[in-house]
Amino acid sequence: MNKMKKLIYIVLAVALMPLLINAQGITFEKGSFNQALEKAKKENKLLFVDGYAVWCGPCKRMEKEVFTDERIASLVNENMISFKLDVERGEGPKLKSKYRINTLPGFVFLNGEGEVIYRLTSSMEADEFLEEVKKALEFKNDPNSLGRLAELYETNKDDETFVRRYLDKLIATKSTNYVEVLEQYLSIQTTMEVSSKDMVMFLADHMDQIVVGGLADNIIDNNIKTTEWKKYVRKDIREKYLRLPKNIIKQTTEYAIRTKDTTKLELALYDAKNSGLIRDLTEQRERLYTHYFLQTSQGDRYKALVYDDIVNVINSIDKENLRDGYLELKERRESGDLMAKSTIHHATKYSGQILSMVKPYSKFAETPEEQAEVLEWVEVANYIKPDDAFIVSDYADILYRFGQKEEALKVKERAVKLAEKEESKRAVGIKKDFELMKSRYASAL
Repeated sequence: MNKMKKLIYIVLAVALMPLLINAQGITFEKGSFNQALEKAKKENKLLFVDGYAVWCGPCKRMEKEVFTDERIASLVNENMISFKLDVERGEGPKLKSKYRINTLPGFVFLNGEGEVIYRLTSSMEADEFLEEVKKALEFKNDPNSLGRLAELYETNKDDETFVRRYLDKLIATKSTNYVEVLEQYLSIQTTMEVSSKDMVMFLADHMDQIVVGGLADNIIDNNIKTTEWKKYVRKDIREKYLRLPKNIIKQTTEYAIRTKDTTKLELALYDAKNSGLIRDLTEQRERLYTHYFLQTSQGDRYKALVYDDIVNVINSIDKENLRDGYLELKERRESGDLMAKSTIHHATKYSGQILSMVKPYSKFAETPEEQAEVLEWVEVANYIKPDDAFIVSDYADILYRFGQKEEALKVKERAVKLAEKEESKRAVGIKKDFELMKSRYASAL
């Protein structure tokens, strides 16, 4: 090949490179979140965060069908720095909580200061996603951006006009968890009569932020059956109000966890009881407080509630019988028995139940005695369902949490091999966990 031809190929390659990049889809950064954010700030671009989990089907569909759309890739790559956030691994859980990525896939657009400019809370078709990206870019230089209004809120929370503007922006950006702002506005607003159509529509817009015993809840209770409201609570608006009794329990529980206010839990319980949503108040209270203590990291209280339940489950298990039955079923599957392949053995049920209880408990196991007991419990799950990749992987995570890091790495590597042998769909996630564990171990040396 002569020099002239080489030169032509080089020129063509350079010219076609942007097209090739766009054809591959959105370009995601390889480093950490902070590195991506710093790059976005330096280049005066938005940071597009794709919150996902390895098991999330809609997340994979977005990656395969939407992020590869040439129009979207071109717009995002030119105007944004993009970062994939596995919400279950590494820095993911902390950032998931910070940026309130409550559904998957969850997309957040941040400015260089790390302030939320816009968010999306579901998968969608390419055309719709393209329009949403354009909206995010429009908000980038908005003096009334969500981040800027959030900064000004505390000093302007008694200004009715300001708080309404803030609420409108929260709705426009599909934000969540702003109960306090809604309640503050209702306490100071003077422009809407409680019996008016404007109030009906306003509360319908903010239906996901209504909690038991709040001003919004009281307005609805006092007006939902009035003649005035019946004229306005119609069609799609009626659907929102019909879902409120069930949704308000969940919303109040989440609000109680966020504010660490158990009085809100009690209100949620009694409202659920009065609405006929629960029958056994005592049983539901125990479940709710178990969840509450776990989410608010009140370890001693959490352990006190669940310890006896774990021990009772462990003691109720016939380990030998479950193990023998599972191994027999596994042998039938491997021999090609179609009925065996569709059968779920009790060992799977009990091992899953044990792990679902023990994994959160292990986070608060601090003494050597507690940790030893936790490992015994996990070994029961592993015994009744031997060589299960997920049980072995969870066992490795707990070992690492308890400081047995070298042993944890060996066990996690074994989990990877088991998952690959089983051709499990979650093998990718276990392998990512293993690589992350190795990286954490190396950096700690």
